[in-house]
Amino acid sequence: MYSPFEILYLAIVIDSLSYTIGALFYGSPIPVRGFKEMGHKMIVNSIYVAVLANIFGLILSILSQLQNILGVNWSIFYLDIGLLQIQTGVAINMGKFLYGIIAIILYYFKVPSQFYSLVTPLLQYISFLTDILILLNFYMDLGLFIQSSYMVLIAVGILLMALPFQMGKGIGSMLIAFTVVFYVGLPLLPILISNTSPLQNQNFVLQDIALQTEEFYAQIPALFYSFILIPLTYMGVLVGFSFILQSFIGGYVAKLPIPVEI
Repeated sequence: MYSPFEILYLAIVIDSLSYTIGALFYGSPIPVRGFKEMGHKMIVNSIYVAVLANIFGLILSILSQLQNILGVNWSIFYLDIGLLQIQTGVAINMGKFLYGIIAIILYYFKVPSQFYSLVTPLLQYISFLTDILILLNFYMDLGLFIQSSYMVLIAVGILLMALPFQMGKGIGSMLIAFTVVFYVGLPLLPILISNTSPLQNQNFVLQDIALQTEEFYAQIPALFYSFILIPLTYMGVLVGFSFILQSFIGGYVAKLPIPVEI
């Protein structure tokens, strides 16, 4: 993987080229107003990108401070996701164990095949938990990617913003915004899931198989709320904040966050 500082060096070189082109347009004797306006925008954008590149270390420090304020970090994220994966795996094994017992009983007593539909809710429960486990693995992989690549992603965002004629300003500011928001906010996700997860109070007492099966099946709405509805809502909130921050970084809302006038 490329070093973020190598990418920043390349961004500064390209930014210098953009500034030079902007200065040529701004000082051009060609009596076309669009040339001077484009030159002015390129000069302002180049100065702004240069400031971003030089405060790169400050941006990283602010991200760490924001995580400290929220009381989360990536170690807690991996620990909580790991615990949720263990709880989900245990629940799946419990469901499979119960299904195996029911299947043996039905086979031993030669129960007619139409009664096998009684275990359908249990199979749905196991299938739903398997989908949840896949989602948890996705959250873990997403966290690993962001935590290991956030510096490179921010540097690439600055590089894209440095391209001449502001060709990469939109995508660059979006990349920076999404990286910043998800780096700070994603570690909170497993905490939100854990606070509402019904798997933490999972009990398995093999006394009444029918009752145990009904209890498992009754957990599906709560599991949907904890592992699907809450994460999707929270991800939507993070995406919304990302678009707001993108508008702020890219200067689409009022003026640039760092005032630049020439």
